Amino acid sequence: MAVRPGQQKISLPQMIPTAPGAITVQGPGSEYTAMQAGGGTVTLNGATPVTVADARVTANSIIVFTLKSVNAGTVSPNAPNVLTITPGTGFTVGGTALDLGTYNYAILG
Repeated sequence: MAVRPGQQKISLPQMIPTAPGAITVQGPGSEYTAMQAGGGTVTLNGATPVTVADARVTANSIIVFTLKSVNAGTVSPNAPNVLTITPGTGFTVGGTALDLGTYNYAILG
């Protein structure tokens, strides 16, 4: 990769799996940090909220969804939304009317 005047070449930190559910990131020096990561699947049932039991969720978790399968119905053009989080217990997720899709979810932090 060419570096232009005024630019600086950097490298991304190395990600080291240290234990199931944890990602350790090593910075350019001797600094390390760890982030909990986990996930699962959830199937929506239209506009009715679905409760997901997952003790890994915290008040600061970031939850990301991706479509796994359409099943039946109509998949919403919007990703499912987290409606509530109960740390150490789980979360509720809401979809749109007629969305019966199965989604993978990832919990970061």
